[in-house]
Amino acid sequence: MPYAIELALDPTSADAIRRAWRELHDAGITWMARSGARPHVTLGIWDALEHEDAVAELRRFAAATAPVTLRLASVGLFPGVAVFLAPTVTPELLDLHARFHHRFGLLGRAPWEHDRPGSWVPHCTLATDLEPDQFASALSIAARTPLPLESRLVEVGIVEFRPVRQLVSCALGGR
Repeated sequence: MPYAIELALDPTSADAIRRAWRELHDAGITWMARSGARPHVTLGIWDALEHEDAVAELRRFAAATAPVTLRLASVGLFPGVAVFLAPTVTPELLDLHARFHHRFGLLGRAPWEHDRPGSWVPHCTLATDLEPDQFASALSIAARTPLPLESRLVEVGIVEFRPVRQLVSCALGGR
């Protein structure tokens, strides 16, 4: 099973994302609402992680990283894959991502290329596992999300997925 390192949104922002997930669920687009995932932005995914080392490094990374302000500003689409909310990309966000990969690069095997520095498109997934005829509905529902959504990234965690299982989570800034 793959492992993702995810940045969790603050509770207020997470509630707004969960409302969108419920609307999507009511329209028959069910994966995110049923997945057990938390609203998040993924930093990286690996097919395998050195668990003990990754957890220790995650704790050090969390303690050294202050919560990050994030402005979810637009609706995006990975064709054939997902509908998401995209943040305004800032130097602070790119720096956090680069620092993370510098520290975690050797702790996993088979990194997913689309999450590596230079390829990463930061996003908060609203809908995935869509049938081709569901994209229009998913985009329409996503467009009803009040944007921009001012958010804070407040935790970082390791998630094993499919099924989704939160393995560890640490507050940013050691709070």
